[in-house]
Amino acid sequence: MTELSKNEGSGKPKKDVGKGVNDAIDTVLYYVVDLKKQPPMAQLGVGAGFGTVTGYFVTKGGRLVAATVGISFLLAQLAIHKGYITLNESKIERDMKNLQKSVMKKVNLRHSSTINISNSFFSENKWVLGGFVAGMLIGFSVA
Repeated sequence: MTELSKNEGSGKPKKDVGKGVNDAIDTVLYYVVDLKKQPPMAQLGVGAGFGTVTGYFVTKGGRLVAATVGISFLLAQLAIHKGYITLNESKIERDMKNLQKSVMKKVNLRHSSTINISNSFFSENKWVLGGFVAGMLIGFSVA
C-alpha cells in the first residue's frame, strides 16, 4: 500500500493521515485473500460477519426491491396493453428454443467437471459457507 505521509521541505514528516485505515485494510485483506489457509474459527467468523451484513441489508432492502419490481411489471403490462410495446411472440419462441438447445449442449459437455468443481468448492469452503448461512439468519433476525 502507498504511504500517505511525506517529508516535504520543512524536515518534519507530515501526519500519517490514513495509516490506521491502511493497517485495517491490510489486516482484512490478509484474512480474505487466502481464507482457506486460516483456522476454521477465523473462516467461520468471516463468513458470519459477511452473512450478518448481507442478511440485514437483504431484509431492509427487500421491500424496496419488491415494490420496484412490482411497479415496473405493472408499468410494462400497461405499456403492452396500450400498444407502446409490441412483442413478436414467434421470434421469442424461436430464440428460446435455440437458447435451450445451446445450453443443453454445454451442460452435457461440462456436466461431470461441474459436479467435481462444485463438490471441491463446498468442501474447501465449508466453514466460510456455514458461517455465512448462520450470519445471514442472524442478520434476518436483527433487521
